[in-house]
Amino acid sequence: MTDRLYHLDAHRRPAYDAVIVGGGPAGLSAALVLGRANRRVLVFDDDRPANAVSQGVGGLLGHDRVKPAELRDSGRRQLEEFADVEVRHGAVDAVERIRDGFVVLPADGPPVRAQAIVLAHGLRYDPPSLPGIEALWGQSVFHCAFCDGWEVRNRPLAFHGDGQAAVRSALVLAGWSNDVVLCTDGAPDPSGGLLAAEGVRVRTEPITRLAGSDGRLEQIEFAHGPAERREALFVNTRRDQPNGLAAMLGCELTEAGTIVTDADGRTSVAGVYAAGDAATANSRSVANAIGMGSRVAYAVALERLAPALAAAA
Repeated sequence: MTDRLYHLDAHRRPAYDAVIVGGGPAGLSAALVLGRANRRVLVFDDDRPANAVSQGVGGLLGHDRVKPAELRDSGRRQLEEFADVEVRHGAVDAVERIRDGFVVLPADGPPVRAQAIVLAHGLRYDPPSLPGIEALWGQSVFHCAFCDGWEVRNRPLAFHGDGQAAVRSALVLAGWSNDVVLCTDGAPDPSGGLLAAEGVRVRTEPITRLAGSDGRLEQIEFAHGPAERREALFVNTRRDQPNGLAAMLGCELTEAGTIVTDADGRTSVAGVYAAGDAATANSRSVANAIGMGSRVAYAVALERLAPALAAAA
């Protein structure tokens, strides 16, 4: 009965032009552009960013290794200028399609209506189960060479993985250092000699421990053979949507678990958009997330004008 009354109450209230799920770089960027377009926007953010452990954002124009929390705080302060943009703390439990849009059901508080939904909640990044990795994650063990490779350039580096994808990643990592080791962790050398020809060594022994202190990797220890002195390790992560909203709405997903969109962030479901890591198949970065959030906002703002614009064409 309570849920039914909440739904009736939601119908009585004016609909937001967009409800954005996620208050990271993509979501805040979308909210900023929509606010400047005089759109009424509500952002839900559960304050659980995937890059919380990062020591700084790399490759972002105008910022020198700004901490992720500081970037988010700065973005929220920008939004305070817009009376029609609201940021609420909390998660979204469900989104339901109704005849004239969507009803969003927050974990706390009454449902709200929206003309459009923007999924900007990022991805979940789970590192491999290597003993000792937790204390080093985000400080000397990373998952993106383009994000963190510059900070550890010209140092002894390693990549953890197997198969042809690991060969490619090790070759890419060699762009930042001429001392790179591929650790296959028990799998055979997948390169067929290619890595050796490019100056990348391969260690196939199972890894027993990542050793270091104060967040700094010192060496990789193996089941047999000498330890490998390394100052940073790059790994593949298991990636997945952080909640069930995309599946609940019927959005198409890639094999890698990201949301399928067009160039402007439109998903396979009318009125539902996705931005940032949640929808990026490759080249995930804060800079790309900000740009994608902006593109999605343009698409949302213009969507309701589409019939009139088509008639005027």
